[in-house]
Amino acid sequence: MRGALRPFLAALVAVIATMPEAGAAPAPAPIVEFGGFPGGSTIKWLELKGFQPQQDATAPSKVQFSIAQERLVIEAKRKALALLLSETNHFGYQRIRIEWGVDRFPDGASYEKGVRAESVMVYVFFGDQKLSSGSLLVPNSPYFIGIFLCQGDPVGRPYQGRYFKAGGRYVCADRASAGESIVTDFPIGDAFKSFFGQSETPYVSGLGIAVDTNASKGNGAGLAYVKRIEFLK
Repeated sequence: MRGALRPFLAALVAVIATMPEAGAAPAPAPIVEFGGFPGGSTIKWLELKGFQPQQDATAPSKVQFSIAQERLVIEAKRKALALLLSETNHFGYQRIRIEWGVDRFPDGASYEKGVRAESVMVYVFFGDQKLSSGSLLVPNSPYFIGIFLCQGDPVGRPYQGRYFKAGGRYVCADRASAGESIVTDFPIGDAFKSFFGQSETPYVSGLGIAVDTNASKGNGAGLAYVKRIEFLK
């Protein structure tokens, strides 16, 4: 990851640090949907649903969140990074199913070519063990996998960032054309064990929905949506 992400990562991990321990009460059903929006502030409504906005999530001149057709629409108007983070406590879930799509990819976005930018990424955090970020300036974090849609990158190949080499991976789960609706069924359990060399997969301790166009070419504009996220056993 880039040095510009340090404040973003610090904020993200600060929230992760408060996530429930393994003995906490079970969380609600592991399904996230965006129907029933009553109007008004999208961010305030998302907060009521358990999401905490971080970084540019509260800067509508950079990133605009809205609800349309029961979808969470994420529009990066210029180079920006924003995160919506939700604490979870889901045990035994091995897959994640995401209904989503990208209407505009950031210019030049390609993890394979070193342009780490995406119109939408879904983060899944695992367990409560904190692993080193690799920097004294960036707090440690639980394991996580960042899942995104790509245009031409290899599907299923895990990428490392500048930080969190021990416990963080980024993976294109599906290729998508701009404007195409995708249903991604990604095996987070098997991926965790393969990416991190572990025999067991910890419980799911956090869920994030993010956009990061800071490293893209051009003006950093991007447009994507998420309709539904479900964890499956």
